[in-house]
Amino acid sequence: MNVTRTNHDEVSALLTVTLNKADYKEQVDGALNSYAKRATIPGFRKGKAPMSLIRKQYEEAVTLDEINKQVSDTLNKYIADNNLRLLGQPIPQETQALDFNVEEVSVNFEIGFEPEFDIDLSKYSAEYYKVEAGDKDLKKSIGNMQKRFAEKVAKNKATKKSHINFEVSEITKEDAPAIHKPKYLSATEENKAAFAFVKDLKVGEEKELSTEELTANDNELAKEFGFHDVEITHFKNEKFKVTINEIFELKDAELNQELFDKIYGKDEIKSEEELRARVKSELDDFFQQNSEAVFVNKILEQIYKEDFLVIPDAFLTKWVMYSNPNIKDEEQAKQIIENERAFLKSQMVENKLRTANNIQYDFEEVLSHAKLSFRNQLMSHGVHHIGDEELHKYVLEMLRDREQMRRYSSEVLLIKIRSIVLEKSKKTEKELSYDDFMKEIQTKKED
Repeated sequence: MNVTRTNHDEVSALLTVTLNKADYKEQVDGALNSYAKRATIPGFRKGKAPMSLIRKQYEEAVTLDEINKQVSDTLNKYIADNNLRLLGQPIPQETQALDFNVEEVSVNFEIGFEPEFDIDLSKYSAEYYKVEAGDKDLKKSIGNMQKRFAEKVAKNKATKKSHINFEVSEITKEDAPAIHKPKYLSATEENKAAFAFVKDLKVGEEKELSTEELTANDNELAKEFGFHDVEITHFKNEKFKVTINEIFELKDAELNQELFDKIYGKDEIKSEEELRARVKSELDDFFQQNSEAVFVNKILEQIYKEDFLVIPDAFLTKWVMYSNPNIKDEEQAKQIIENERAFLKSQMVENKLRTANNIQYDFEEVLSHAKLSFRNQLMSHGVHHIGDEELHKYVLEMLRDREQMRRYSSEVLLIKIRSIVLEKSKKTEKELSYDDFMKEIQTKKED
């Protein structure tokens, strides 16, 4: 067996896989002998049919199966041995039906692959923002903590700060069924139309309203009262009533030991000074992670523009049409490739950085990353402490899902690639507040 390669250009080629009869004769004979031992053919006892009859019935199919298997294995071995990073899959060229009696068989495949290139990260540079949390950031973050654990204070009458819980129900005659189900809603001053309608009512009071009121100002009140478009379209002069169930205000939690324990666990934080220090540390880490991500993206964007990232357009156009029979228009196939061009280049760069820097990871790293990600997610919802054992069990179970495992494995790989880019690329440091940092990156996006 042999493979010859004819390059079309630096990213596509024709591979010809050639097999001699001697390459597969032994396997075919073995398979036929196995068939002969098991075959049940009328007129013969099981396993006693003559080999000439077995060959007549099975030799062609067995031979073609073995040829296809060896062609596939030989092709895959060549691709692996030559470190060809394929884009798309090999496309077999159309040939005449294989003759299982010939002494030599050749099958041609079109392939497309990534170009050979190197990335010298030391050639690339970008601004690297040193972002530190200021008093404004600390005040906002701690204020959010106080709001998360705020105390509900019941009120009988609403103020601008009030939350009003109420029910909207249809008024029906005696035992007639209602067309619209009751709606249980909550309104604050942000819900302008709804709040204006209920703010003067006390707990337990009711107020009627008509479909005319609901649909005024382009259905403003109907939408805030939870009526969807189909319901609004089918209004037929129904009457409704609003009943106030609860009015309350939220009083921010005090900065005391009880709050500290709720956020970080018992006795982890014992004073406002310690709280500020912890929050600052967390914000600094979070801000810096954002800054590092922005820096790495700037470097990668420079690499993506390099001329050495060549895409095998002609091959991929053929491959899209070959693998998607419904796509028969070449221009449509070309547009699909164009839409994927940025992704293909990012994958090339990612693959090169991974192999050139021998980046590897194991399950323990994926598990550790998944636990950290989940803990950070909990923190974003105000849960700053969870038992290590409980977290371990939950994440371990989550990673049994293949999609979750693939997701977190991919994130670990990207983190390692980013670490390499951070380490080897040149940085021009610039100190910024977080607000200025956000303005800076927004300006860059608009440019």
